[in-house]
Amino acid sequence: WQEKLGGKMYTYHKLYDGKITIKFDEEAHKYYVNGNEYFSATTLIGQGCVKPGLERWKRITPMIEYKKKLNKVLDDNEQLDRVKLERLYKESMCHTDNVSDDASLVGTVVHGLVEDFINGKEIPNQSDPAVVNCWNLFLDWWNQQSYKVVDIEKKLFSKKYGYVGTLDLVVKNDKGEFVLIDLKTSNQIVFGYVLQANAYKQAYEEETGRKISSCFCLRIGKKDTKVEIAPIPLNKKLFNTFLGVKMIVEQRESSKYK
Repeated sequence: WQEKLGGKMYTYHKLYDGKITIKFDEEAHKYYVNGNEYFSATTLIGQGCVKPGLERWKRITPMIEYKKKLNKVLDDNEQLDRVKLERLYKESMCHTDNVSDDASLVGTVVHGLVEDFINGKEIPNQSDPAVVNCWNLFLDWWNQQSYKVVDIEKKLFSKKYGYVGTLDLVVKNDKGEFVLIDLKTSNQIVFGYVLQANAYKQAYEEETGRKISSCFCLRIGKKDTKVEIAPIPLNKKLFNTFLGVKMIVEQRESSKYK
């Protein structure tokens, strides 16, 4: 169920036969379990796991954008003064955030469309090219599958290890096995997705007692012409790696040295 408190919308989710309640702040994307805030697996991995490719992109993209803007000014014979330089610099430095925010927005919309579709709701026509591409890729792929949906957009909480999250999809295949599907609209598969899947497997099995037999990442790129199916390894070593990342974040949070 959901309710609005202090101008914010919260949703509530019962787990462990109603013994655990997750309160989810949709705007801030924060989770509260029986009144206490917990880090999500995504947040822990985002803060504790180094992403070399992403860090490089964040570092060089503003300079590439700045160079492009400067060249345009010169090509157009525009006046170049200190104010113009400062504005170009500010716009360039914001470029990575703008691109990331838009990518996140597209991902959220696509996830919502998939959830509504699987829940039997009518899907209205979409106008954004990236959303349309992702949605069509998913629909073409899904219509060729024979999976039975078990859970979608399910909130998770590991009582044993103390973290939360929201998985995308658990399905049952033709063999009766439970398969975890992680839906991504990113440009590539990264190691953080592997840790996330292992964290979700643990929390899901803790609560439901259902054993996840396998997992794959279904990547539907915003400009791609076909989906990418990437098998995700699930094992104790990778889950322990996730716990190590969790420890790094928690210890840093409790330390005066940030």
